[in-house]
Amino acid sequence: MKNINKFFLIKIILIIFCLALAIFTAYHNALNNAFVASWDTGYYVIGNPNIKAFNWENIQWMFTHFYMANWHPLTWLSHALDYAWFGLEPWGHHLVSLIIHGFNTVLLFVLVIVLMSSANKSFNNQTLLAAGCAAILFGIHPQHVESVVWIAERKDVLSLFFILLALLSYVFYNTSRHLSWYLSALFCFVLALLAKPMAVTFPVILILMDVYPLNRTVLTASAQPDKLSLLIIEKIPFFIFTLFSIIITLVAQEQGGALASIQGLSIEMRLLNAFNSLIFYITKFIFPLGLSPYYPFPSTLDLIPVITCFFITFLCGYSWYKKKYYWLITWLFYLVTLSPVIGIIQVGGQAAADRYVYLPTIPFYILLGIGIAKLLYAGKLLKLGTLISFLLLSVVLVQLTQKQSLVWKNDVIFWNYTVAYTPTTPSVQFYLGNAYLKEGKYEKAIVHYHLALSLEPRNKWWYENLSIAYIKLNRLEEALALLKQLIELKTEVDYSWDNIYYMIGWIYFKQGLLEPAQDSLTKALEINPENKGARELLVKIPLTGSKATRK
Repeated sequence: MKNINKFFLIKIILIIFCLALAIFTAYHNALNNAFVASWDTGYYVIGNPNIKAFNWENIQWMFTHFYMANWHPLTWLSHALDYAWFGLEPWGHHLVSLIIHGFNTVLLFVLVIVLMSSANKSFNNQTLLAAGCAAILFGIHPQHVESVVWIAERKDVLSLFFILLALLSYVFYNTSRHLSWYLSALFCFVLALLAKPMAVTFPVILILMDVYPLNRTVLTASAQPDKLSLLIIEKIPFFIFTLFSIIITLVAQEQGGALASIQGLSIEMRLLNAFNSLIFYITKFIFPLGLSPYYPFPSTLDLIPVITCFFITFLCGYSWYKKKYYWLITWLFYLVTLSPVIGIIQVGGQAAADRYVYLPTIPFYILLGIGIAKLLYAGKLLKLGTLISFLLLSVVLVQLTQKQSLVWKNDVIFWNYTVAYTPTTPSVQFYLGNAYLKEGKYEKAIVHYHLALSLEPRNKWWYENLSIAYIKLNRLEEALALLKQLIELKTEVDYSWDNIYYMIGWIYFKQGLLEPAQDSLTKALEINPENKGARELLVKIPLTGSKATRK
């Protein structure tokens, strides 16, 4: 890095400008997107009172409370700053996420330059090309749209920002052995954990980097390796913070009801889905078509992904034997960084999610960049073919990213797209019904609520919202029949029943049936004395009755 002259600095600046231009071209449509309020953003931003005033009380809340089954105070801080600057204007929130993604792309560019220059003991045009190609593919790949465009996933881009800073600091520490760089790596790692606990795998990443490309161990070192005791002692503080983050995350997920039980999803199913997801993500990396915000569990799972994973491991092991260390390190990096979200400890109802590969696929881009750069320095014909292929690939990826960004335009477009991808998932039909309900398109909402009911007949939420849609259309008898049917089913869900009895009482009240209205409202208040609507309506019933008597 010391050998960089002004000419190379100009090239670096030009490449960074090209990176920024490519990212803006790929993602500029997202700046016109609304919030997808029904997919966590409504809770994370719109309905979160703790980010709407940047004061000491709210900052304390961010660091001392779980919310949405999570604990990531730095992410809440970023949302609070967004709100302070832009209020609830979606474009501002999207702009900040896009800028952070841009910074991540530039940091990856710099990281590749530093690693290659350190390994080759020199800095040249091929290094620049490799870093530039790796960064641009990372910056425009449609598999990252979910992490960048979904406002509730701010934690992804923010966490990776600090992970990349921590990696750079660690590489500089390895070169200089200055304590300041070590402390910088540790500090950035802690910030990454505070943004998103998926960063818990970072200490293992450091161990992998010690092996290769930093060559600090006897496994790969051509010269004198570092002492094993030093390598272990260096990692202890990182593992201490990792343990703390794992404990607090599991507690938050458990208290928030986000962990799936073994009864609901067997260990065998989780393991098979984990192997399936490993191959699924690689497939989407190579062919980023048919991306979806929600991937349901497949109806059947076979052993082909398991066999494929073991075969890849065998090939990487053989490459290690041939001293091509990067293949096994890349594969292990992918496995390790995906492990928290691979589904062994199942969080949420999805089988996979695009946002999970924002960090794990980074070595793929680095290897691609290095490979493309080597081809560009081959014979003239191969160089021309590589250049044309790379430009065409970049154009295709930009177009796919532009298209995928529009999926997140608003709730109706988002859920229509998701329903088209997975029409047999009841919750997806339900959310599309909610989107139509919010827009006042009650007939369309009813259609999708009925579809949700047909797929999962014993879910109280479907009944309740379908009843609301009927009430909005003044179809009170249908709403009443539905609510009575729900009570007869006695479905077991984690939700208070007081609102159901309140709705029944409200319908009776509108129909002039005051005695059954009073009974239902009283029942609602017995369940939940804080039900304001039931209490206020119950007060009106004697007055209404006395007026009717006087007439």
